[in-house]
Amino acid sequence: MKFDKLKHDKSSIRNKLRKISTINSAVILLLCWLLLSSTSLLFIKNYEKRNLELIGSTLSTTLTAATVFADSYDARNKIERLGNEGMYASAKLVTRDQMVLVQWIAQREQTGWFSRLLREWIYHKPLNVDILHADAAVGTLILEGTVTGAVSFLQYSFMILSVGMLCVLIISLMLSEFLHRGIIASLRTITSSIHYVIHSGDFSLRIPGGPIREFQLFSDDLNSLLMEMQSLKASLMRDNRSLAAKALSDPLTGLANRSAFSARLTQRLDQPDNHERFALLFLDGDRFKSINDNWGHAAGDEVLKAIGSRLLSLASEQDVVARLGGDEFAMLVSSRTSEAQLQQLMQGIHNALREHILITDNMPVTTSVTIGYAWSQPGDTVESILERADMNMYKNKRKNRA
Repeated sequence: MKFDKLKHDKSSIRNKLRKISTINSAVILLLCWLLLSSTSLLFIKNYEKRNLELIGSTLSTTLTAATVFADSYDARNKIERLGNEGMYASAKLVTRDQMVLVQWIAQREQTGWFSRLLREWIYHKPLNVDILHADAAVGTLILEGTVTGAVSFLQYSFMILSVGMLCVLIISLMLSEFLHRGIIASLRTITSSIHYVIHSGDFSLRIPGGPIREFQLFSDDLNSLLMEMQSLKASLMRDNRSLAAKALSDPLTGLANRSAFSARLTQRLDQPDNHERFALLFLDGDRFKSINDNWGHAAGDEVLKAIGSRLLSLASEQDVVARLGGDEFAMLVSSRTSEAQLQQLMQGIHNALREHILITDNMPVTTSVTIGYAWSQPGDTVESILERADMNMYKNKRKNRA
């Protein structure tokens, strides 16, 4: 559809090439027409002049006796006979004594502007032929040439020449259109491919080569550019995924961070068709500050990573383990739906954290966490369920201190 519109667009390369071909063919044919017309005119001029000279020479010979004896009747008959056959436009026979024996003018000689200009161009002046008798001039025959035959010949010649040139122009345009198809097809392939890439963002497309060397080089350059853009797009997508993962994960433990955990919790609470309850566990370290104070922050980081790893090993695939910050952890538990199952999980957490954690110089330390939990309830919000779990955690922490 797009290229159908381009066919009628005056600025399209198809119409530009057509215009160039038309102008080029028209100029060449016009020059050929002018050359052939000029050649025809020169040929006609020479032919008519030589023909008039031949007629004058022949007629002067036949008029010798009539001129010598001043026989105007015989002279007129001979002059009129050839004149009526269209050999000349006018004839005048004058004796040596300047007596006009015969003066004849054609009745049907053409008088239009073209005939007049043509006659003036071919015949600058009347043809004077001496009538000789015994090697002496006894009179003069004055002839004015006719252009009736020349006009008819030129009219038909110009008409045939114009029609022929028009046919040649049409054939030339059709041939140019046929020869331009390869160029148009190559450009159409390139432009349609670029159009598809721009609108789809699919840089894996490759432009096929063509028989024209320049277009082949252009296609190769475009394919190289598409390959670079495809590689750049893939790199950007990897970087974006990496940044997205980093934005939603804790850089130390690799667990989900607070933002990711809140998003998952919101998603779970916003599922109206999910009637299965879940539990939210809030975990807070008991002796983390003393570990930092006694063995340094590097040791504290090792402890945090070990806690995250052990919590993750106890969670199921549908559960979410997150580090909220510092020594605070949380678990969104969907795999346990009963109180007994949840208590079993919390006991497993306490048992796992009682195992030694190796820190600097393979120094073993132990740690523990206080857990508070809350079951989901209808109408819960993120804030409400977090608040219940947090309150239960602090309640348990005060109980453990007592």
